[in-house]
Amino acid sequence: MELVRRPYTHLLLPHAALDDPQRALFQVALRPAGWVTDPAENSTMALRWTRGHAALRLQTLGWFPLLVTVGPIGKPSPVHRDAAARLTAAVLAGGGRSFSDKQLVEYLPQAQLRWQRALLERQRLSTAERMLQARRCSYCGAWSDPPATHCAGCRRRFTAADDAEREATVDRATATIDEAETTLAELARGVVLERLGGGSGG
Repeated sequence: MELVRRPYTHLLLPHAALDDPQRALFQVALRPAGWVTDPAENSTMALRWTRGHAALRLQTLGWFPLLVTVGPIGKPSPVHRDAAARLTAAVLAGGGRSFSDKQLVEYLPQAQLRWQRALLERQRLSTAERMLQARRCSYCGAWSDPPATHCAGCRRRFTAADDAEREATVDRATATIDEAETTLAELARGVVLERLGGGSGG
C-alpha cells in the first residue's frame, strides 16, 4: 500500500493491538456521521465502513502501540475528510497522536523493533507460565504436575533438594512474568525502547 502523498490519516493509539475497545472507539466516532461497519472486512488487521456510496478503510501497520492508517476506498470526498477528522479527534482525546506521512516513514522501522521486542517478551511470559504450571525433573527432563511426589517420566521420587529447586524456579518465573507483563504494557503505551532496558532506538 502506497501511503505517502495519498489522502491517508495515520494514527497511533496507546494500546497493544486492534482489539474490542479500539474498535468501539472508532465506531463511536463514526456512527453519528452515518458510517456503518462493513462485516465483510472486520479482521484483527483492518476495518471497513460505508456511508452511501462512500467507503472507508482502516489498516493496521504496527502493534505495541497500535499504529493504523485510514483512507478512502476510491476517490476522496468531503465525507471521507470528515470521517478522518472524527477519528483523529477520538484518538487524540484517548491519549494517542496523529502522524504525518514523513513521521510515519520515520517511525515504521521502530514499529518493527517494538513488535520484535513484544514477541520476545511474550515468549518469556509463556515460558515462565509453563514453569508455574508444571515441575521439571532434573534427572530425565520430564514434566510433572506441581504437587507430584514422583516424576511422571522416570518415576524417581522428588527429593528435598528437588523441592527447593522447584521453589526457586517458581520465584524466578514469577519475577519474569511481572517483568514481561510490565514491558508489554509499556510497549503498548508507547514508552520508548531505551527505557525498557536492552532495547533499541525509541
